[in-house]
Amino acid sequence: MQEARTNGRALLHGMAHRFAVTAGARDLGAWSKVSGLAVKWDVAEYRRGSSDHVDRFAAIPRFDPIRLSRAADSAGTAAVQAWLNEVQARGGVPEEGAVDMLTSAGVPVATWTLREMFPAGWQLSDFDATTGRVAMETLTIVHNGFLTAAQRA
Repeated sequence: MQEARTNGRALLHGMAHRFAVTAGARDLGAWSKVSGLAVKWDVAEYRRGSSDHVDRFAAIPRFDPIRLSRAADSAGTAAVQAWLNEVQARGGVPEEGAVDMLTSAGVPVATWTLREMFPAGWQLSDFDATTGRVAMETLTIVHNGFLTAAQRA
């Protein structure tokens, strides 16, 4: 593994991260892959009178669904199934959750607090014992953002 130094600290290139996910008070376990953690803003335009000048500014933020993937395991998969059953029973009431990025040693790197999140889908890869591949579970979560709510005057 290649090593670099930043501010006197050694950093290992190629070090894997893992992601711990919570939904409300539920621990959904560690995940190996997270995609869709992004924000994009609609761009609003305003032109004053007959001026050729157009003012542009960030308008409504848009957040893509987040897809989490990992090898299926008894504890993590059971926790997700329990959450899915709760959502089915109560109708998918949005709640706060979080995605924590951790180093391979479990040291926190960053946290994204997800506002008004709930599951939008879950799937397990095809089973085929002859290939030697691990069954992967994928959870899709929708949310209303991970940024602090804007305060407008």
